[in-house]
Parts: sequence; C-alpha cells; structure tokens
Amino acid sequence: MFERFCRKGAESVAFDVSCVWFSFKVAIRYLHVTLFLSVIPLALGVALGTPIAVCRKFRVRIASQVAGALITFLKGIPLVLYVLILNFMILKPLDKLAEYSVWADKLRLMDKIEYYIGIIALSAYATVVISETMRSALNSVPDGQYEACFSIGLTRGQALRSIVIPQALAFAVPVLCNNFIGLIKGSSIVYVIGVLDILNGAMTSAQINYRFLEAYIAAALIYWVLCISVERASWILEKRFKKR
Repeated sequence: MFERFCRKGAESVAFDVSCVWFSFKVAIRYLHVTLFLSVIPLALGVALGTPIAVCRKFRVRIASQVAGALITFLKGIPLVLYVLILNFMILKPLDKLAEYSVWADKLRLMDKIEYYIGIIALSAYATVVISETMRSALNSVPDGQYEACFSIGLTRGQALRSIVIPQALAFAVPVLCNNFIGLIKGSSIVYVIGVLDILNGAMTSAQINYRFLEAYIAAALIYWVLCISVERASWILEKRFKKR
C-alpha cells in the first residue's frame, strides 16, 4: 500500500522524498498518454497550419481573409476553454441523441472518448499556433528565392515544395520545438475532463494521505525531463537542417 512508501503519514508536515519517488513511479505510467496528447496535435497542427500559412502568405482570395479572421479570433481563447468548450459541444449533443438513438449512446459511452476530445482540442490550438509559426518561417525566406525559382520555369507549387519550404523549416524548427514543449505542458489541462495523464496520475497517488506537494514535484520532474529532451532534439534538428 501507499502508506508503506510514505512512512511519515498524512499528519506530518515534513517533506517526504519517498512520497515523491512513489508518485513519480505512478505518474510515469501515464507518460504515453501525455506523448499521445502532444505528438498527434503537433503533427495535425503542422499538416493543417502549413496550408493556412501558405494561403495567408500569398494572400489567396477569400481563403486568406477567412483564415486570418479565424486565427485572430482563436488566438484569444485560452487552451483550457478549447478543452471545456469542445467537451460540452461533443458530449451534450450525444447525451441528447442518446435518448433517441442507440448508436449515440454507444458513442457517448465509448472507451477513452475524453482522450479523443482532448486531442481535438489540442489539435485546434496547435493549428492556430503553428500556422503563425510557419507564416513567420515563410516570411524569413528571401524573395529572391521565389524569383530564382520562377526564372527557371518552376511553378509556385514546385518552388514551395522543393526550395522554399525546406529553407523555411530551418527557421521553423526551433519555434516548432517550442510549440511542442508548449503542447507537452499544455496537455496537462485535460485533467479537467478526467483524462489520466502525467499530472492526473501523480495526483491519484496523493489522494490517500494528501501528499500533494510531493506529487506535484514528481510530475514537475517528469515534465522537466521531457522538455529538456525536446530541447536537445531541437538543437540536433536545427543543426542538420541548416547544414542541408
């Protein structure tokens, strides 16, 4: 039981390192959930945010105006509201439909539906942030690169795929890695809809004897190691892209 790892008990105010270690071991079991809630939104954010950035860069008619207005609006919404709003937008209609339809009831009770809601919310947030990152990266590529591509007969699409986007990635990698770090830390907000990630997993270990400080520190250590690892990977990727 948890008490044998935290020998001083709930009544003691002394900091207990053994509780930190036990909470660490409990929280690390949910590492894959945090990575799942960070990597997929990052990939979707790049896949959806890059075309939005291209539309805004080249001022595609109608699409750039709609994307610009939408991005401006969504940037002003905190991440926790993305999670809460989407949670109610998805679950409330399902609750209503479940009264009349069996499929809606099955979907509402589907295993891990909260995880998917968290992924949708984080992906929407990532798309907004990464579209701005990619637009800045595209603006960093000199206009002479476009002119050189057009002078040898390349179309705009070919120029983007072969010349411009590879160069833009060298500028974007450090910021994208910062975006990824933000998603890793921001994914902890899914505890508000009951998803067991690193933070929520650590908190469950503190429910018995109220050693919340130790649980918070254990979760912070895991997040710190993750962020340091991403920063290291960022440095390696940036070096390779610039060399290329």
